[in-house]
Amino acid sequence: MRAPDTTDTIVAPSTAPGGAAIAVLRVSGPRAFAVCSNFLHPNKALADPKPRLTHLLRIKDGEEVVDRAVAVFYRAPASYTGDDTVELFCHGSPYILRSALTLAIRHGAREAEPGEFTLRAFLNGKLDLAEAEAVGDLIASSTRAEHAAAMRQVEGELSERIKGFKAPLVSALAELEARLDDADSEIPPEDAAALSGETLSARAKIAEAAESFRRGRFVREGIKVAIAGAPNSGKSSLLNALSGASRAIVSREPGTTRDCVETPVELGGHRVVFTDTAGFNPAPGGEIEAEGLRRAAAAVASADLVLLVADGSAAESEGDRLAAGTVADRLSPGARVIKVLNKSDLPPAREDSGAVKVSALTGAGLDRLRAALLEGETAAIEEGGLGGAVTSARHFQALSRAAEELVPAAERIKAGEPELAAEHLRAALSSLGEILGETTPEDILSEIFGKFCVGK
Repeated sequence: MRAPDTTDTIVAPSTAPGGAAIAVLRVSGPRAFAVCSNFLHPNKALADPKPRLTHLLRIKDGEEVVDRAVAVFYRAPASYTGDDTVELFCHGSPYILRSALTLAIRHGAREAEPGEFTLRAFLNGKLDLAEAEAVGDLIASSTRAEHAAAMRQVEGELSERIKGFKAPLVSALAELEARLDDADSEIPPEDAAALSGETLSARAKIAEAAESFRRGRFVREGIKVAIAGAPNSGKSSLLNALSGASRAIVSREPGTTRDCVETPVELGGHRVVFTDTAGFNPAPGGEIEAEGLRRAAAAVASADLVLLVADGSAAESEGDRLAAGTVADRLSPGARVIKVLNKSDLPPAREDSGAVKVSALTGAGLDRLRAALLEGETAAIEEGGLGGAVTSARHFQALSRAAEELVPAAERIKAGEPELAAEHLRAALSSLGEILGETTPEDILSEIFGKFCVGK
């Protein structure tokens, strides 16, 4: 990533492309007011801009009036980016917005790169990196859980936790370095056992935060649910019923589903990603069906939860036994299985007290199934609060590296090797600093802000 030139004045639309009632154009940088004074009239409003007041001005291209727009001025550092900023609210015509953008560029601004407004906010100390990342998550949030997690991170909850993790490590490092610099042994020797214990205590808290990534992943990526079972057990019908749409082909003919069909659904404010799989047929009819079975087994292995579906109106089959055996063999650690007896609208041919009885045709039992589906995962997500969960793989990796460094740090302290202990403490602090953006390489910044839209 090339280092951004913060002396540039940048411009970009902050609203989505396409016609709308209102569009927003943001101009930010040292020359924001001067640039806009060339096409906003009467331009005396920009001679001495009154911050946070609205001004009704004309956008003019020479003598041609392009639009009348509401302008709001922000003086540095009291703006989103920390630079002088002008926000224009004009009619949402693509022509008007394009014309205003062109005028700003013509008079000295350059078009912003993806995420550059938020990048400037980070560089100007308006946000730390964890808060800046959360802005992107907030924009992308589509469920209540995603919104809640992003909002708490934007408000600085994660940042405060990271600062809390760093504080005792900074104190421990300062104590070790003070003694390393004490050539005359004027400082009393530290209590190695106590300092080692404090380091391990900090390590336990950091490791606990890293372990919360599982429930945090549920928030960001959704709960992965595989629907597995024998052919013709009603898996596709169940997927359609749970999603409220015709997502998968349904037929009386066994083996209709040959590939995995993935459908995201919001249940109880949480994202749930259902995967309908091919039926486990003991005698697959050809290479295509055999490949479908391999993909079904892979979907089971990567799922957080498996709905093991059986036809409750038919006796147990070889396909049912194959499905149950495959699920038992391929289930990942920590994943759950919910047994489902489908077709409860037909006369029953078997009983299973541990199964949830449903009818994908009539909808009977679906509410109970939804509650059972979310019960364990919702508890995992909400344990300690959504804000307490780590939702970013980058944060998880940084926390894990920090926790790993603190075990040998504590051992070196106890062994009376302060130089080596200090090195491990510095490495742990560096990893934690990456989360806040204190020690983050430029390629990481490029990856983070490159995912943002241009106007943010």
